[in-house]
Order: sequence, then structure tokens, then C-alpha cells
Amino acid sequence: MPAPSATLGADAPADAGANYLLFAVMSLIWGSTWIAAKAGVTATPPLFFATARFVLAVACLLLFVRGYAAAFAPATRARVVVSALLVNAGTYGLLFWGMQTVASGVAGLVNLALIPVGLLGLSVLAGEEKPGWRHALALLLGSAGLVLVFWRNASFGGGRAEWLGVLAIVGGTFCYCLGAVLSRPLLRTLQPLQLTTAQALVGVVALAALSATFETVTAATLQALFTPRLLASLLAVSLLGTIVGYSIYLRLLRVWGAFRAGLYAFVSPVVALAAGALVFGESIGWRELAGAATMLAGAAVAMRRPEVAAPARDG
Repeated sequence: MPAPSATLGADAPADAGANYLLFAVMSLIWGSTWIAAKAGVTATPPLFFATARFVLAVACLLLFVRGYAAAFAPATRARVVVSALLVNAGTYGLLFWGMQTVASGVAGLVNLALIPVGLLGLSVLAGEEKPGWRHALALLLGSAGLVLVFWRNASFGGGRAEWLGVLAIVGGTFCYCLGAVLSRPLLRTLQPLQLTTAQALVGVVALAALSATFETVTAATLQALFTPRLLASLLAVSLLGTIVGYSIYLRLLRVWGAFRAGLYAFVSPVVALAAGALVFGESIGWRELAGAATMLAGAAVAMRRPEVAAPARDG
């Protein structure tokens, strides 16, 4: 197996088809696990549920992942810890706090629309991307599609609490984008599952501290996790969302760069839309269908970009 540095920034022809397939799998996972996450955060405190998610993920990862301790070597320790705090604690803490006062439609629209924008901006600053017309067209189509999909649920009163909530969601999204860009150079020496394990270890400690500080956790809260519905929800978000989905994302982050890997933000909502109709019987109108088609077109424009992302610098 070649070293990670041998494939960073280059999508070999033999691997191109596999990477597109993995992107589809990741988008499918992250678009469908929202059902499980929704069940979890409505039945238990959100930060507690996020902590339980990472506890289970870490327990599984430690069983079969080897070499993750290398992530905490002096040369990479600081970047691993900072990226983990941003991607896990910063993202979940701010997003969940903001969603307490902001309608789910507004929260989803702000978060998903800003992910590709933030990743592109930071990738340009890091020297990974050179902005061009494909970037602009992809962002325009994807954002327009998101507006159409979330239009019916994007009510916003504009009160102080809601504005603070929106700012928290923006901050959480920025934490995610910055953490992703900081993670890419680590993949020169670490495999995706090794980095997933190291970041999950840091994330579970930080999330547990946040939950203990801001939430009330009782014996009844712990017992709720072992009900069939919550246990199935926890398994889905931990095994699929964290271990499988995030590890795929790190692989694509390594070979594609942050912006292209982050285009799942324009694909996963289409999966979520279909899942909502199938599982919850949610209605889909012409706006949602037009929005889904527009988002997929935006992702396709950027995915067809012939140039591959430049290798990330170590600094």
C-alpha cells in the first residue's frame, strides 16, 4: 500500500471511479442519518447524545484501528487536537446551541450553504484551490437549490435570540470548515481511520465536558439510550455517520481537497429529502424537486472540474 503522501493531491485514474462511488456512499450516509440524529436529539440533551455517539465510535475504532497513537507525536499533536476540537466540539457545540432558537429549516439552510463557501475560501487561502467560473457557478446553483428545498421550513422571526442562534450556526460551520482544512496535511502521514480515531478521542473528551457544564443528565437520560429506538439511532450515527462517513470524507479530503469533498452539502439534502418522504411521509412539491435538481447540477459542475486539488502544505 502506498504511503499517504504518495496519493495526496492526486486522483489516479484507477481510483477515480472508486472515489466517486465513495462520495455517493458518503452523501447517502450523511443524508439519511439525519433521521437517526433527529430521533436522538429530541429524546436526550443534544450534547449528551453527541458525546454518546463518540463514546460508541471510539470504543469500536479502538478495537480494530492500529497506529492512531502516531497522531499524537510531537510534530502533529497540536494540529490533531486543534482540528478535533474544531470539527467535533466547536461544530456540535455551536450548531446544537443555535438550533435551540432557530427553526430547523433556517439552521439547515445556513449550515449547508456556508460549508462549500467556507471550504472554498479557506482552500484558496491555503493555496489548494484557484477560484474560477466552475466554483462560482457551483456555489450559485447549490445555494439556490438549498433555498428552494428549505423554503417552506425557513421561517425566521428576526428576534435577538434567533440572530444569536444564527451567529452560533455560522460559527459552528466555520469551525467545521477550518477543522477540515487543517486536517488535510495530517493525511500525509496518517491513514483516514487513524485520524478519525485520534480526532474522536479528543472530541469525546471535549463534548463530555460541554455536556457536563451546560446540560442536566440524569439516570433517566442514561436509561433512554438503551431503548430500542434510541439505541438504533445511536448505532446509526456512530457506526455509519462517524466511522464510515467521516473516514470516507477524510480519504476524499486527501485526494480531492476540502472544497470538492465538501460538495456533499449539495447532495446529502437530496437524500434527506427522499428519506423524509419515505420514512415520515413528508410532502415534496415542485420547489423541492427543482431545488434537488439544481443542487445536483451545482455539485456536478464542480465535480467535473478537470484539475485536481494541489497538495496541501504542511504549514
